[in-house]
Amino acid sequence: MDFNGKWTNTKNSVLELTQKGNTLTGTFDSGVSDGGVEIKAPVVGWANGDRVAFAATYEKFGTVVAWVGQMRGEPGNPVIDAHFLHETDVSEADEAQALWASTRTGSDQFSKQ
Repeated sequence: MDFNGKWTNTKNSVLELTQKGNTLTGTFDSGVSDGGVEIKAPVVGWANGDRVAFAATYEKFGTVVAWVGQMRGEPGNPVIDAHFLHETDVSEADEAQALWASTRTGSDQFSKQ
C-alpha cells in the first residue's frame, strides 16, 4: 500500500507522509489548536500492508500522540481509519492526583488529497 502524500482528517488536520519501504516520515499539522496557533510536529511511523502506525511529539506543549489504523477504500480514493492516544505531561508534583487524566483517546479518519 502507498501511504505517500497529503492526508486530511475530519478536524482539518494535515498529515504529510513520505514512505520508504515500510518506514514513514513526515509532519502532522493539527487543525485543533488554542487561538488559531499553528501546531505542526514531525512524524515517524511504519506501514505493514494496509496497516499503519505513526507518532508525533509536540515538545512545546509536552505532548505525544500515537495513531494506529488501516487503509481502506476504492482505488484512487483511499481512507485511513485510525485510533489515537494523546498523552499530556503532568508535573511531577501533580502526578499522584492527575496522571490518570493525562491520556485522551479518540479516532480519526484521514482522506488522501
